[in-house]
Amino acid sequence: MHNVLIAGASRGIGLGLTRASLERGDRVYAVARNPNGEALAELQRQYPERLIVIAGDLTAADVARPIEAALQAQALDILLFNAGIMGPQHQDVAQATPDELATLFLTNAVAPMRLARQLAGRVRLGGVIAFMSSQMGSVALARSAEMPLYGASKAALNSLLQSWDRSAERPQACLLALHPGWVRTDMGGDQATLDVATSAAGLLASLDAHLDANGCHFLDYQQQPLPW
Repeated sequence: MHNVLIAGASRGIGLGLTRASLERGDRVYAVARNPNGEALAELQRQYPERLIVIAGDLTAADVARPIEAALQAQALDILLFNAGIMGPQHQDVAQATPDELATLFLTNAVAPMRLARQLAGRVRLGGVIAFMSSQMGSVALARSAEMPLYGASKAALNSLLQSWDRSAERPQACLLALHPGWVRTDMGGDQATLDVATSAAGLLASLDAHLDANGCHFLDYQQQPLPW
């Protein structure tokens, strides 16, 4: 059994990862801005002893406080940051307002990295700290032409992760940026090629494969490396 914290667990891929982790026997700390959703409530009825739901907005500066209180003395094997937004529908640099850009980059890049650094000491030696990135965050692949603002926010996340990897404060854990594939969620849309369960299973396999490993890697849900 692994101890897993999933930030952004109330819907989409985060909910799928929460469900898959519980089904295989993990203890899951599920952080959600709206912890009272029916899907999480149903999982809590099924797994009352292994699902701990924590109310928290990842963009709040003090969100680590309720998470730390819920963890108590428990060390984590896997710390996963899933929360993210698409940003403005127009995705137009010329139209983007300061508030739109601030919300997008705070939510997708700065807030998850800030919280990861606050919680890194709770991850065991040889554990994994992972972030839900996207192939659109790859500068080398340049696949974000239709969603440039979203792609830029994920590129910023990847850059912050690499900077952390090379800093004096680097944690004693394997660091991962993960591309979940094009998944049928509210963000991915109905035309996406993957269902949530397939993506979640692949992502969990990637996380497991890097326990007791090291380095900083950018991978897709099939464990294939992606260029930064």
